[in-house]
Amino acid sequence: MSTKFFSPTRLVCAALFFLLIAGATARAADLALEADLVSGSNDPQAKGTPVSPQIEKKLGRLPLKWQHYFVVNSQQFSVANGESKDVSLSDACQISVKNLGGEQVQLTLMSSGQNVGKIKQSLKKGQTLVAGGNAGNSIVVLRQAD
Repeated sequence: MSTKFFSPTRLVCAALFFLLIAGATARAADLALEADLVSGSNDPQAKGTPVSPQIEKKLGRLPLKWQHYFVVNSQQFSVANGESKDVSLSDACQISVKNLGGEQVQLTLMSSGQNVGKIKQSLKKGQTLVAGGNAGNSIVVLRQAD
Protein backbone atom coordinates (compact mmCIF):
# COMPACT_ATOMS: atom_id res chain seq x y z
CA MET A 1 0.00 0.00 0.00
CA SER A 2 1.67 3.19 -1.17
CA THR A 3 0.48 6.72 -0.60
CA LYS A 4 1.18 9.58 -2.91
CA PHE A 5 2.54 12.73 -1.35
CA PHE A 6 0.54 14.89 -3.78
CA SER A 7 -2.79 13.07 -3.62
CA PRO A 8 -5.85 15.10 -4.72
CA THR A 9 -7.22 15.04 -1.17
CA ARG A 10 -4.03 16.48 0.29
CA LEU A 11 -3.87 19.16 -2.40
CA VAL A 12 -7.47 20.22 -1.71
CA CYS A 13 -6.84 20.29 2.06
CA ALA A 14 -3.67 22.33 1.60
CA ALA A 15 -5.46 24.79 -0.70
CA LEU A 16 -8.30 25.24 1.81
CA PHE A 17 -5.81 25.75 4.63
CA PHE A 18 -3.99 28.51 2.73
CA LEU A 19 -7.27 30.18 1.74
CA LEU A 20 -8.38 30.22 5.38
CA ILE A 21 -5.06 31.71 6.50
CA ALA A 22 -5.21 34.35 3.75
CA GLY A 23 -8.78 35.25 4.70
CA ALA A 24 -7.95 35.56 8.39
CA THR A 25 -4.96 37.76 7.60
CA ALA A 26 -7.05 40.02 5.36
CA ARG A 27 -9.73 40.46 8.03
CA ALA A 28 -7.09 41.19 10.67
CA ALA A 29 -6.05 44.24 8.64
CA ASP A 30 -9.50 45.84 9.12
CA LEU A 31 -9.60 48.53 11.78
CA ALA A 32 -12.76 48.77 13.88
CA LEU A 33 -13.06 52.44 14.80
CA GLU A 34 -15.33 54.76 16.73
CA ALA A 35 -15.63 58.47 15.99
CA ASP A 36 -17.27 60.86 18.45
CA LEU A 37 -18.39 64.38 17.68
CA VAL A 38 -17.74 66.17 20.97
CA SER A 39 -18.98 69.59 22.02
CA GLY A 40 -17.02 71.67 24.52
CA SER A 41 -18.80 73.87 27.04
CA ASN A 42 -18.24 75.68 30.30
CA ASP A 43 -21.82 74.79 31.31
CA PRO A 44 -21.86 71.47 33.19
CA GLN A 45 -25.51 70.92 32.13
CA ALA A 46 -25.03 71.30 28.35
CA LYS A 47 -26.86 68.98 25.95
CA GLY A 48 -25.38 65.59 25.18
CA THR A 49 -23.86 62.69 27.04
CA PRO A 50 -20.71 63.47 29.06
CA VAL A 51 -17.56 61.96 27.53
CA SER A 52 -15.87 59.05 29.27
CA PRO A 53 -13.45 59.91 32.10
CA GLN A 54 -10.48 58.82 29.93
CA ILE A 55 -11.48 61.16 27.09
CA GLU A 56 -12.22 63.99 29.54
CA LYS A 57 -8.75 63.58 31.05
CA LYS A 58 -7.11 63.66 27.59
CA LEU A 59 -9.09 66.73 26.51
CA GLY A 60 -8.31 68.42 29.83
CA ARG A 61 -4.57 68.20 29.05
CA LEU A 62 -5.04 69.99 25.72
CA PRO A 63 -4.98 73.79 25.42
CA LEU A 64 -8.76 74.06 25.04
CA LYS A 65 -10.92 76.70 26.69
CA TRP A 66 -13.76 74.44 27.88
CA GLN A 67 -14.20 72.65 31.17
CA HIS A 68 -16.87 70.11 30.14
CA TYR A 69 -17.22 67.87 27.08
CA PHE A 70 -20.30 66.11 25.71
CA VAL A 71 -20.76 63.50 22.98
CA VAL A 72 -23.17 64.88 20.38
CA ASN A 73 -22.94 61.93 17.97
CA SER A 74 -21.00 58.68 17.85
CA GLN A 75 -20.41 56.38 14.87
CA GLN A 76 -18.77 52.95 14.77
CA PHE A 77 -17.33 51.68 11.49
CA SER A 78 -14.51 49.60 10.08
CA VAL A 79 -11.95 50.41 7.41
CA ALA A 80 -10.09 47.75 5.42
CA ASN A 81 -6.34 48.04 4.90
CA GLY A 82 -5.60 50.59 2.16
CA GLU A 83 -9.23 51.74 2.01
CA SER A 84 -10.99 54.94 3.07
CA LYS A 85 -14.32 55.43 4.79
CA ASP A 86 -16.39 58.63 4.79
CA VAL A 87 -18.47 59.23 7.92
CA SER A 88 -20.95 62.03 8.58
CA LEU A 89 -21.07 63.07 12.22
CA SER A 90 -23.46 66.01 11.66
CA ASP A 91 -24.76 68.20 8.85
CA ALA A 92 -21.66 70.36 9.18
CA CYS A 93 -19.04 67.79 10.24
CA GLN A 94 -17.74 64.93 8.11
CA ILE A 95 -14.60 62.86 8.35
CA SER A 96 -12.74 60.59 5.98
CA VAL A 97 -10.55 57.91 7.56
CA LYS A 98 -7.95 55.98 5.55
CA ASN A 99 -6.39 52.79 6.94
CA LEU A 100 -2.69 53.09 6.06
CA GLY A 101 -1.90 49.67 7.59
CA GLY A 102 -0.08 48.77 10.77
CA GLU A 103 -2.62 50.71 12.89
CA GLN A 104 -1.72 53.92 11.03
CA VAL A 105 -4.64 56.12 9.98
CA GLN A 106 -5.10 59.34 8.08
CA LEU A 107 -8.02 61.47 9.26
CA THR A 108 -9.37 64.21 7.01
CA LEU A 109 -11.73 66.59 8.80
CA MET A 110 -14.32 68.50 6.79
CA SER A 111 -16.62 71.25 7.97
CA SER A 112 -19.56 72.11 5.71
CA GLY A 113 -17.83 70.35 2.82
CA GLN A 114 -14.55 72.25 3.23
CA ASN A 115 -11.34 70.40 4.12
CA VAL A 116 -10.15 71.90 7.41
CA GLY A 117 -7.36 69.50 8.30
CA LYS A 118 -5.56 66.25 7.70
CA ILE A 119 -3.73 64.19 10.34
CA LYS A 120 -1.67 60.99 10.04
CA GLN A 121 -1.17 59.10 13.27
CA SER A 122 -0.67 55.67 14.80
CA LEU A 123 -3.91 54.60 16.46
CA LYS A 124 -3.22 51.62 18.68
CA LYS A 125 -5.74 50.25 21.17
CA GLY A 126 -6.21 52.74 23.97
CA GLN A 127 -4.91 55.72 21.96
CA THR A 128 -7.08 58.56 20.72
CA LEU A 129 -6.77 61.01 17.88
CA VAL A 130 -8.30 64.41 18.62
CA ALA A 131 -9.02 66.83 15.78
CA GLY A 132 -10.73 70.19 15.65
CA GLY A 133 -11.13 72.69 12.90
CA ASN A 134 -12.84 76.02 12.65
CA ALA A 135 -16.12 74.54 13.91
CA GLY A 136 -16.35 76.56 17.12
CA ASN A 137 -16.67 74.21 20.09
CA SER A 138 -16.79 70.93 18.10
CA ILE A 139 -14.04 68.32 18.35
CA VAL A 140 -13.70 64.90 16.71
CA VAL A 141 -12.30 62.06 18.83
CA LEU A 142 -11.25 58.90 16.93
CA ARG A 143 -10.19 55.64 18.55
CA GLN A 144 -10.24 51.90 17.96
CA ALA A 145 -13.60 50.43 18.96
CA ASP A 146 -13.68 47.93 21.82
